[in-house]
Amino acid sequence: MHISRIGSQLSVQIKRGIGMRACALLGLGAFLFACGTDNGDPMPSDGSAPSAPASSTPAGSSDTASSSPLGSGAGSATPEMGEVAPPGMGEATPGVGTEVVGVDGMLEGGGSTTPGTGDGTPEAPGGPEGETETPSAGCGTTRELMNGRRTIQSGGMNREYILRVPDDYDNTKPYRLVLAYHWLNGNAEQVANGGLGGSTEDPYFGLWDLAENSTIFVAPEGLPSFMGLGWDNPGGRDVALTDAILEEVQADLCIDTTRIFATGFSFGASMSHALACARADVFRGAALYAGAQLSGCDGGTTPIAYFHAHGVADSVLNFTQSGVPLRDRYVALNGCTPQNPPAPAANSGTHICTSYEGCSEGHPVRWCAHGGDHNPTEKDQGQSESWVPGEAWAFISQF
Repeated sequence: MHISRIGSQLSVQIKRGIGMRACALLGLGAFLFACGTDNGDPMPSDGSAPSAPASSTPAGSSDTASSSPLGSGAGSATPEMGEVAPPGMGEATPGVGTEVVGVDGMLEGGGSTTPGTGDGTPEAPGGPEGETETPSAGCGTTRELMNGRRTIQSGGMNREYILRVPDDYDNTKPYRLVLAYHWLNGNAEQVANGGLGGSTEDPYFGLWDLAENSTIFVAPEGLPSFMGLGWDNPGGRDVALTDAILEEVQADLCIDTTRIFATGFSFGASMSHALACARADVFRGAALYAGAQLSGCDGGTTPIAYFHAHGVADSVLNFTQSGVPLRDRYVALNGCTPQNPPAPAANSGTHICTSYEGCSEGHPVRWCAHGGDHNPTEKDQGQSESWVPGEAWAFISQF
């Protein structure tokens, strides 16, 4: 993403009277430019960026976050004149395992029959029939961790997370566990509750309601850095936080350790990618909304189930420079059959989801391209509800 494009977008956003959104946009744009290659070049063409340096600000627990979180729902924007369209953009014929979804939400072409069609049907704790559970140490014990904000020690610092356990929690049933990471200058409260000026209208990116008491959720809190509150993960700091949260939660609550997932939007999606790289032996899968490589990738050689939704008109984390390279990384890692899946035109109010074929057993890749901007819960034209939570939940709940 060239800095001149960021400046142009900033000017447009200010003229539209949403300067706070523009400031957030500039914050991540400046970060991407500053964290280029060692010789000072802008971000590599594959869209990846090295981890940001450690914050110079003492990184303790904080409940304070910007009132203008990055990516709080960017308006759709047509790609600039002369900009190369994303691969497959506007193709009329779906690729293998592809579903073309129109503005009425109905399939318009031969769709994939693989799991992840967005029906949002929850499963009872314990996983699909025939799949083996691995109960955590907390199963059968008296629960001490209660819902709400908790403080935990990690890396010699006080860190925080918000826990939400189903009201009808049963300590004899191993539950699925989802860790949901906030965006740049967002916070755990916005993820856990939805709204509050944040990027998601519903709790945990819409997954809480779809889970229907089948899943335990955690929203970790990021730390300040030179560009804002988030997940720059210097030296694996935020991976270590995740390890500490998992240790505490699994020791106290009944978790199925084979069904732990990471999800997040923007910077939070980047953190989910970092966990998919570093902890593929712990996490069953990762679900990203508008992701990029901003939080590092330590390891990254073990297959893991992967879902990613990204807008072709994303003005913050470019579709072709950020989203597509991550997708293709997991396609190769999981041994899937490569293809160039179609994508809708910018501002078309539609989305196209593709389930890759030939992937190694238990490591599916589900890719959803939509016509919108930088948004975790994109809606199709004329629809009042986003299709993204249903897609993400169907992907997660197949395990």
